[in-house]
Amino acid sequence: MKRLNMLIGVVIMSLLFANVALANPVDLGGKTITVTGAIDKLEGVRDEGRLAEAEELFNCKIEMLIVPVDVFNETMVTRLISGDSEYDVWAIDNGDSFFPLVGADALLPVNKVLGEDYYAEARKYARPAVDAFSVAGNTYLISSFETLPNGATTWLAFNKDLFEAEGLPDPYELYRNGEWNWDNFHKIALAATKDLDGDGEPDQFGIENLYTWAYLVASNGSNLFVPDETGKLIYNWNSEAVMAAMSFGRQLASIDRVTTTGGFSEGSVLMSFQATWQLDGLKDSGMRYGLIPFPKGPHADDHYFYTGFIGTFGLPANSAEPDKIAAVMDYLFMPEDWEGYIKQNYEDLVNSYAPDIESARILTEWLPRYGQKGEILNYPLAAEEVWNAYSSAMQGEKTPAEAMNAVAAQGQAYVDDLLGQ
Repeated sequence: MKRLNMLIGVVIMSLLFANVALANPVDLGGKTITVTGAIDKLEGVRDEGRLAEAEELFNCKIEMLIVPVDVFNETMVTRLISGDSEYDVWAIDNGDSFFPLVGADALLPVNKVLGEDYYAEARKYARPAVDAFSVAGNTYLISSFETLPNGATTWLAFNKDLFEAEGLPDPYELYRNGEWNWDNFHKIALAATKDLDGDGEPDQFGIENLYTWAYLVASNGSNLFVPDETGKLIYNWNSEAVMAAMSFGRQLASIDRVTTTGGFSEGSVLMSFQATWQLDGLKDSGMRYGLIPFPKGPHADDHYFYTGFIGTFGLPANSAEPDKIAAVMDYLFMPEDWEGYIKQNYEDLVNSYAPDIESARILTEWLPRYGQKGEILNYPLAAEEVWNAYSSAMQGEKTPAEAMNAVAAQGQAYVDDLLGQ
């Protein structure tokens, strides 16, 4: 066994997290828990022997069912209707599965079964994960509380050599002085964008991979749909913060033409938005680069990165013994020492991705703030009419206000219908 005091620990954990009485340790009577997902979510715990321990400790079997992404929601609803999902655990994400399954009344509001105290530690250390899977006062996730930033989080990298060659202000110094904002970001991008061969077209650019709806909205401290006082999600594309991001993005991309879609790794772009998985390649590129949070927008209260994707586990609406199933999954995936887990996670991120002492200092200071204050951008809630309106504004066919106000009713109705608000 992995720990001598395992039984005691699990009983205590069951009391805290699964509402199981101390005198009644979890026993699933040989039942089979089926974890469903697009990839093998059990691989890690299986390889380290933890899965076998859980099966013995909780008197159950745990198996993995791989379901392709394109039929995942349909398959889960079918399992629910047929009654096959009573001992299921569904690997869900905030993009393709969570909102449609909530809208289909297919997911169990876990807070109604396990109580709000179940989320106390998670809200303390990984609040954005809890918020991302909460709608209208109900919370739907168990056991796996992904921390920010994660593998899908986007950072801002910059080419040190190009900054020095162009005689541009040091982003680290701007950050330390409280001047790393949209205005200076704009000025620097303009100064770096040049036609080097005289053909009338830029050969050197200020910014690579700018997605306005994602990166500028996030850097302006906003989201595309925001909860009201009851938890209902409200259309927010026509807010001042989002429309300011749209106007700034159009200025950069279409008017100033300082953006491009490639060239950073070749040295022809000053700054690039890079997801965590892309940083692995950047580390091996040989480039002298720095890493910094997004510049602060005029509506933001802090600096941010961008995170648009996060995953977790949920339970089907007909879950037969949700408290016991949650206890098993908690044993497999819940941190035992939240504070130590978070500290180690941040240290790993700094050690893995900070390319210099300045970025290490900034990330050490900033990561805990983002882990608590960061948001998951809820773009999957946007209706087609909303995306079309956004495109028309970015192409200059309409102002952001004209475009986004015109589809406000459709945008809200889509969310209301999807989530049953």
